[in-house]
Amino acid sequence: MTFFALDFDGVLCDSAAETAASAWKCAWELWSELLETQQIPEEMTDQFLRVRPYLETGWQSVLMLRMLLEKQPLSAFQNELEQNCQRLLQDNGLDTASMIRKFAQSRDQWIRVDLHGWLYSHRFYPGSIAALRKAMEQHEVRILTTKQERFAQLLLQGQGIDFPENKIWGLEAKRPKEDLLEEFIRNGAGDICFVEDRLETLLRAVARPQLARVRLYYALWGYGTEAEKQRAQANPAITCLELAQFNQLLQA
Repeated sequence: MTFFALDFDGVLCDSAAETAASAWKCAWELWSELLETQQIPEEMTDQFLRVRPYLETGWQSVLMLRMLLEKQPLSAFQNELEQNCQRLLQDNGLDTASMIRKFAQSRDQWIRVDLHGWLYSHRFYPGSIAALRKAMEQHEVRILTTKQERFAQLLLQGQGIDFPENKIWGLEAKRPKEDLLEEFIRNGAGDICFVEDRLETLLRAVARPQLARVRLYYALWGYGTEAEKQRAQANPAITCLELAQFNQLLQA
């Protein structure tokens, strides 16, 4: 029996458009004087999709939109995202906890008034739901995500999958994914396959000798940049997967 540890956004679900829309709703509450409309303009969504690869945690998307409104260059997202986020938090009298709360409230409000619209602003990658369902029948499956757990569970329920709440580790856990992988090993997990689209997360796992037995997979269909894909392909500790190979892996 294989033990699958799966990222959510960028591996199972393409949530980039929803993230942009939810972030815009939150930005409207914070800076309505800067925004022309309460609904995110298509061109702003397009701009966000170009910088989405540099997002680490969902709440940062609100501040990334503010950076786009400031006409920040791509390098600011690539190399200075954390510094810019901290600057914007300080300038607006916010902190990480309040930003997380405000972003979640914007999503919750959208879900309350238009659950169907919220669900269908996401796109699950072709074949991923059928493959996940098969894996759950034959193997142990865990989801490790920076999304809040209830949102991931709600999206899976929208696809007809009743994924156990105690098998999702989300933003609330406040734990690096490599720490969770170590915990799985301590708890007796055997053949662990970790699938992730964020290269830095995989590289942190590579750097831990305790995780040498974990099979590390990079999701080429996710949000990574071309440069990151090339780095992943050049790393002998990481196996790069196309979507079709991922679906086959889950169903093997």
